[in-house]
Amino acid sequence: MTSYNELWNQVLHAIQESHYFKDDIFHTWIENKTSLFNIDNQTAYVSFKTMITHQLLSQENNKQLFESTLSELYGEDLSIQYFDYKETNQLMPSIQVQKKTEEIAQSSLNPDYTFENFVQGYCNQEAYAACLSCCTQIKHTFNPIMIYGNSGLGKTHLLHAIGNYLKKERPEVKVFYAYSGQLVTILLDAMKTKNVYGNTVEQVKEQLSNYDYFLIDDVQNLKQSSSQEVFFTVYNQLIARNAQIVMTSDMHPNELSGLQNRLISRFSSGLITNISKPEFDTSKAILRKKLEGNEESILIQDNVLDYLASKFSDDVRNLEGSLNKLIFNATIENPEVIDLDFAQRILMKEPVIINQDELTMKQIKKAVVNFYGFTYKDLEGKSRQKNIMNARQVFVYLSRELLHKAYVAIGQELGNRDHTTILSSYERARQKMENDKAFSMAVDKVKATLKQ
Repeated sequence: MTSYNELWNQVLHAIQESHYFKDDIFHTWIENKTSLFNIDNQTAYVSFKTMITHQLLSQENNKQLFESTLSELYGEDLSIQYFDYKETNQLMPSIQVQKKTEEIAQSSLNPDYTFENFVQGYCNQEAYAACLSCCTQIKHTFNPIMIYGNSGLGKTHLLHAIGNYLKKERPEVKVFYAYSGQLVTILLDAMKTKNVYGNTVEQVKEQLSNYDYFLIDDVQNLKQSSSQEVFFTVYNQLIARNAQIVMTSDMHPNELSGLQNRLISRFSSGLITNISKPEFDTSKAILRKKLEGNEESILIQDNVLDYLASKFSDDVRNLEGSLNKLIFNATIENPEVIDLDFAQRILMKEPVIINQDELTMKQIKKAVVNFYGFTYKDLEGKSRQKNIMNARQVFVYLSRELLHKAYVAIGQELGNRDHTTILSSYERARQKMENDKAFSMAVDKVKATLKQ
């Protein structure tokens, strides 16, 4: 589809340069009102958006001009068939799906996310090295690369950095980046036309398998079963072609639910690397990077950066957001300098983040049993008593939310329970946090004791 767009733009440019049409007519009724969708059996299919456009294009001399110009640039004699763009979905559903796929691949990268402005630290250096290394390799040693970790820690930044690096340094390679939801939409759209236009799914499979780098964000959301079937084929074809696959997830592949075991097995066959919350030095470096170029206009004391790095480092977005809030309020109040008193006053209503470097699962367990009045044996045992089950769920929920511990590790701490049991307990706790006021209050009170 990209080549069709480029070809049609060349046709429009050549006709504009010929001054065959008056400029106002060309710009108003032709330039942005036509599109080349397909070429098949020496016929070019061109859509129009208005009836005036159609009348202009259909006049015999005008049609001959477009056909001759297109044929010359294409290298073969072509005739043109015009159709209303509203009929595209009915006349050419497979072309529409392919066009949507190409548009997603072309427009999804954020140019601000590069390797140069990604702040490295102990928390992310392995993931950073893996992503940068895969950009320069012809034969990919680790394939796929799976980056997992909580939201807001830089996984998406690294995927975009790969795409932007390749776009600049290796423009000859084909890169596909998409959020998992976009990929599901592409696959479902292809399958909707499967019965009438039987080759649509195969065309999309071939199209997706033709990329050199395949970057998928939040792969844990790829839960639609039929789309998994198509993706499985695409995945195998990409690996067979030595195309590099890089994916992100909010949890380790072994903890993913809703995905086929054969997919999880393949995800685990390459390099799995984790991004954790930034340590103090990395958090401070992120803040300094954010301030680059603004040091003269924004006077901020160093101890303020220390305060932000120690209080808001669980989520890089939250960390940067706290700095943005200070800067915004400084533009309103215009202080001579952003000092610690100013920062604490502005951010006093922000939630206090527990220092997870000091917190352990044993401390959470102690806080839970003290709150409920149970023993460790009660918590780790097999009793199905409601209050004890609630206490277990509070422990699982806080271990996951505050420490980001793997389900396997939480299960070991809770009487060697299976990780699938812990996963189920965590999901129930999440639902209760939304629907059970008593449960959510219990969680808040246990958190409050941990903060003390």
